[in-house]
Amino acid sequence: MNPWQLPTTRFATLLATIACVAFLSASSALGLDRIRDRNGVTSGKITKMSALSVTITRGGVDTKKPVEDIVSITFDDEPEDLAPARRAAERGRYQDAIDRLGEIDRGDVDRKEIQQEIDYLECLCTAQLALAGQGSLDRAEGKISKFLSSNSRSYRVPETIELRGNVLLAKQDYDGARAQYAKLGKAPAPYFKARSALLTGRSLQAEGDHQQAAAAFDSALDAAKGNAAAESQQLEATLLGAVSQAALGDVEQSTETIKQIIEQSGSEDTQLLAQAYNALGDCHLQAGNAKAAKLAFLHVDLLFRSATAEHARALYELSRLWNDLGQGDRARDAKQRLKEEYPGSRWANR
Repeated sequence: MNPWQLPTTRFATLLATIACVAFLSASSALGLDRIRDRNGVTSGKITKMSALSVTITRGGVDTKKPVEDIVSITFDDEPEDLAPARRAAERGRYQDAIDRLGEIDRGDVDRKEIQQEIDYLECLCTAQLALAGQGSLDRAEGKISKFLSSNSRSYRVPETIELRGNVLLAKQDYDGARAQYAKLGKAPAPYFKARSALLTGRSLQAEGDHQQAAAAFDSALDAAKGNAAAESQQLEATLLGAVSQAALGDVEQSTETIKQIIEQSGSEDTQLLAQAYNALGDCHLQAGNAKAAKLAFLHVDLLFRSATAEHARALYELSRLWNDLGQGDRARDAKQRLKEEYPGSRWANR
């Protein structure tokens, strides 16, 4: 099809994409740093960085970007393997990202911010693989601890604190995880207060304290109200809150809430959808409907394998459900895949 014949919305998207690529190419040629946030791309020279904000300067004008608004930063003169490593990590291809990072000669990297970015990506990918049962949680925690002790002014600090909490949660160190999540709540931005409450609720839920978890999710929703950056927390807080409400006995309403979230979510929201279908499976289990639960967990197995932690959970539940439903071969298949794909996962060792 001739691009001039594309529907208006698709043609507008095409033009916007071309303009964005041209802008990024021009910025690179000029030797500029680039910050991508929820509103677009800002280029210039990064002149100040902290755990809460990044200042980028161009033409003598400073622009201060809150960390919670930043999607990613591309640095002038960064190694050619860093950008593809970053993209691989963003897409959940953590081993590919580690492989690309391994191609970088650290001796050629003089700029501290670039060194920090490499270190952060190594932490992120190592931890995410460990969380999926494909690596050591202790090793991941060691890398995270080293990063935080050496890079207190990196804009990646809040993400790394959350990552540390997630690793501790996977080790069932619930108090330790909540201590990390509480650190996020000390930041003044509503986004971090909402994020802290949501993660705290998630840890309480994992520990089985659904009453306190539900209260934490309500706090997350309150903190997110009226703040554009924090609004991204609302769907997840609502979803997890429904799981706890179901565990407390309100199964019917929780099921409807989760179904609405699934309907509202875009197909690109793979992590949220994987969480939602697992949550829906939980609700059906609470209601004693094994067949409906099987279908919910099967959605994650068939459609959302890239959400590795959720996929491991779905395989575990399917291995039990297939057996209960008299399909031993499928139960054994799910169990075998769980052990092969996520050998270190807590689900594989239950």
